[in-house]
Amino acid sequence: MHKINFENYYNTLSSHQDEINQINHLYLNITSKELIMDEMPHVEPYKKFDRALFVPAKLKFPQRPTCIFCGSKAVEYHGYTPSTVVNVLNESVTLSSFTLHDSLPEHLCFDEVRTNDNQLSFICIDAVKHTLVALLPGKSSYNIGKFFNGFSLAQRARVKTVTTDLNAYYSSVAERLFPNTEIIIDRFHIIKMVNQAFNHERVKKMKLFAKPSVEYNLFKCHWRLFLLDPAKLNNEHPRYRRQLKCSMTDAQIVSEALELSEELLLSHNVIHKLHRAIICNDVLTLARCLRAFKQSFKHVSVQKAQWTKKHGGAYPKNIKNIDNNHLIQPLNTLTTDKNLAHVLNAANPKFAKYSNGPIEGINRKIKLLRRLSFGMPNFTNMKKRIILWLNFKPKKKNSKKIALIS
Repeated sequence: MHKINFENYYNTLSSHQDEINQINHLYLNITSKELIMDEMPHVEPYKKFDRALFVPAKLKFPQRPTCIFCGSKAVEYHGYTPSTVVNVLNESVTLSSFTLHDSLPEHLCFDEVRTNDNQLSFICIDAVKHTLVALLPGKSSYNIGKFFNGFSLAQRARVKTVTTDLNAYYSSVAERLFPNTEIIIDRFHIIKMVNQAFNHERVKKMKLFAKPSVEYNLFKCHWRLFLLDPAKLNNEHPRYRRQLKCSMTDAQIVSEALELSEELLLSHNVIHKLHRAIICNDVLTLARCLRAFKQSFKHVSVQKAQWTKKHGGAYPKNIKNIDNNHLIQPLNTLTTDKNLAHVLNAANPKFAKYSNGPIEGINRKIKLLRRLSFGMPNFTNMKKRIILWLNFKPKKKNSKKIALIS
């Protein structure tokens, strides 16, 4: 509040608005021309003050301000009235180009991801350029077929490969839609499934020993060593192992643990043969391993049938151990007549550069977007956000080079 002489101030006022405005500017030492004070000031009590001078004023701009982002003129500075806000999401992203393409890429990746309301949606990307091709609200064969049948048969015949996980549902859909395609089972999912089965078998053997025993800790505390390539295990420099109370190398730990179980040793050899064949793109070795297992499993099945016919359902120990092995089920899945050719494509050097790694990275981004937005019930808005985020490229900072002058 300014300390002023009110009597002298009122004596200087005139009845004209322009003069009142000029006097108010001069007296209050205000230089802004946009602030118009063309009304008579008045004195009122204000809070703890007995007398306070109120000067009504209006703030006017030479032209209506516009938003620096969208260009809208419906902007009110410090206003309380509703203003028109432009929907950036709807204007920035259009789904027309993502509904029907003129052509299909030659190499595709199939997968599913949770989008809105914890619903599984079908996602398809270009396996080479890693761009989004389709994001459908459901993963039913009807939705997938409706989308891809929008392309001509000639366009669908151009698709050479479809990379997918071990979901046989996608393989059958891809074979029906694309007549000239090769189905590739992603190598990561094959190794992951085999490793999980081996871990279940290891835990089963581990529980045969007492918890504080050395044998229990061999299986429990060093489980990662069993999944490493035996040729890469440290065999020269022993280290003290607190859980085992002795110094051992990595190779010694694995060998001593596998000596405790013949079935686990056999499973360990099988999974690492599969690992090396897939990683080294040795399709012949992979085919021999899988076909050998298929023949041996057929032989065991014949033995089980003969034993059941003679003695009933109580199998002998050798058949029971094979039948209860956790590795049997994933190997059966890999060697079915429908999956075997697709699994062998994972180790084919011709298809070595195609995998589901890019689509898994996009799925991770979508999961992060769902978490940041606390879920989004509208699938269309969710899809637009995903497209906007996938197409966003941050600006590169100009790196300043400093020249050193000697």
